[in-house]
Amino acid sequence: MHTQSPPSGHLKNSQLFLSLLILTGFLVLTEISFLIGRSGIYLGDFTLIAHHLSVPLAVVPGVLFFLEMQLFIHLIFTVMVWLVTVFTGIALSLSEKKTRNTGIALWGVALFAILLANRAYYPNSKFSIDLFGFMSAQTAKVMLIIASVFLIGCVLLAFFGLGLFIFRQSNNKRITFSGVLIFLFAMFGYHEVFSHPNEVKDGASPEKPNVIIIGIDSARPDFLGFFGYAKKTPHIDAFLNHATVFSDALTPLARTYPSWTSILTGVYPKLSTVRTNLTDQSHLDLTETLPAILREDGYQTFFSTDETRFSNIDQRYGFDQVITPPIGFNDFFLGTLNDFPISNLLTNTRIGKYMFPHSYGNRAVFSTYDPNSFLKLLEPELQKSRTKPALFIVHFCLPHFPYAWETLPVKKVTVQHYQLALARADKQFHDFMVMLQENKFLDHAVVILLSDHGEAVEIPGDRITDPDLFVKTGNKKSVIPHFYPPSSANEKVNTSGGHGTDVLGLPQYHTILAFRTFGTKPNKVKVVSGIVSLMDIKPTLLDFLNLPLGRSSGSPLQDYVFGNKKSFDIRRDFFTESDFSPEAVRTIHPEERKVLFEGIDYFRIDPKTTRVVVRDSMLQMILSSKQYADYYGDWVLALYPQNRKVMTPVLVNLKTGYWTVDLKSEFANDSPASHMLRAMKVFFGDDITHVSS
Repeated sequence: MHTQSPPSGHLKNSQLFLSLLILTGFLVLTEISFLIGRSGIYLGDFTLIAHHLSVPLAVVPGVLFFLEMQLFIHLIFTVMVWLVTVFTGIALSLSEKKTRNTGIALWGVALFAILLANRAYYPNSKFSIDLFGFMSAQTAKVMLIIASVFLIGCVLLAFFGLGLFIFRQSNNKRITFSGVLIFLFAMFGYHEVFSHPNEVKDGASPEKPNVIIIGIDSARPDFLGFFGYAKKTPHIDAFLNHATVFSDALTPLARTYPSWTSILTGVYPKLSTVRTNLTDQSHLDLTETLPAILREDGYQTFFSTDETRFSNIDQRYGFDQVITPPIGFNDFFLGTLNDFPISNLLTNTRIGKYMFPHSYGNRAVFSTYDPNSFLKLLEPELQKSRTKPALFIVHFCLPHFPYAWETLPVKKVTVQHYQLALARADKQFHDFMVMLQENKFLDHAVVILLSDHGEAVEIPGDRITDPDLFVKTGNKKSVIPHFYPPSSANEKVNTSGGHGTDVLGLPQYHTILAFRTFGTKPNKVKVVSGIVSLMDIKPTLLDFLNLPLGRSSGSPLQDYVFGNKKSFDIRRDFFTESDFSPEAVRTIHPEERKVLFEGIDYFRIDPKTTRVVVRDSMLQMILSSKQYADYYGDWVLALYPQNRKVMTPVLVNLKTGYWTVDLKSEFANDSPASHMLRAMKVFFGDDITHVSS
């Protein structure tokens, strides 16, 4: 008489595993084909990119590791479905054929649940947009709950089947049962036992406090509740309400890398030679940076940021430790290419931190960026006891274009997206301050809150040249000239977009700057008017710590932070310049493909470090395209290149808003324009060509 195979025989069902493995293989091929079709910027145009950029072999290990991790997690997915199927079959006493059919169905339901979860939690994923764009995130979550209930039921059945299997196979069933219970208790108790770190000890004192510098990328002050904006930023506002706030702080160049280099060195981009993003660092003199000086004085120095694609600050600046996503070509390539549904769901987990380092805590990969994941990167270092005072610098990039993160869908970028990103950065700032408090960084500390630059969002007033305030001269009817580059013919005279694109786009250069002390000499709570600079931070801190000021283009602000002065009225020239600004980035709606190919000839990949840097041969071309400006008292004089030989001047009175392009007019003669033009020629030298009148 025929007898049915024992349930344990299902463990040898290799045909089931092979079927599931073939299905997963087709899934991988389908995902790759889909991404090739959707990511032509990286794959479809690879031949063109390779023709312009020589990709070194040093990037290969990172690419191979990424591919291995993708294959590994797909294999784990297959194994998990197989195990659940096998033990479900044992629990229900299914035949091999029914077990195989159950496995294929379970594989399909599990994949559907993964795609639903990807849609619900990562709406900017290409798979979410193209496969489930018709479905709202809320609908996806409801359907995910239904699918999850089914899968959880299968898993519970599988655990029951596993228990049956162990029970039938064991000679000593009592010992086996006890062992399973001990294992389960150990798993659930692990977190409680090991999640409480030892009490942190701080190495700072009132005389040598911790120095905490917190940067928020692209945050413009007039979008904060503290400065009267309708939408509040409660945590930043609360900090500013107890700080010395400089209301007219400017950056010399409104791009992240040049701006941060000016903060750390205390000198102009012209003097540091970092005058564009991705400048080659090999020739820089970084011996007198703020972190280098403080490290020499006994400080432990840290730098952290959640985006490094265009700002490659590292240990060479004087930092003992740098906490960032990996720097280099693979950040551009793998960070963006990693958009597989399974890996998306793992990216922000503990294992995702090691499996997908180019995505974890990386603001540049906005489709999967979790603001909390970057804080988790910082947490282990913050929780360590310290024997020295610390310089801890952190830079949050969430308000940078495209103003989106994992849970905020973005089809077309709007001002509302910028507002939402700034609000989420406000929460991220609060969470970081709580971490500092919990780990005793604020027992004795000086905290500086800043933005590296602002942001123009194409609203009236984003360029300070109001057409109604144009000063008409001469007998003929004056017409407002087009003094912008020919590629920007459609720009309105009083709007601008992005940052570092226009020296008269004052919201691009206007920054947050505030000082607040904890457990040391108390700061004065007030708002200080008058133009100051991010370059003033270094001399202010060194002056406060009684250290030599060294080389600096800035001025110490001690008397304003700790004294009663409420207006910075030192009369000085303050110079600004724009960065490389192709047409594609002169908007808050840049097209990724267009940006890449407009600038691709300007860059190369360093064969040793795999970092993307500006070609030396293109640097002079970038400099010749720059705009320059001098702020002096209530005036600003800007120079706009029309070609390599001629620049158009624009003179603006910051108090009245009146402006002209005629430096021979009565309006100009009543201004310090002649002094400002001479000062710019002396400072910028040959960068200033003939100025038309």
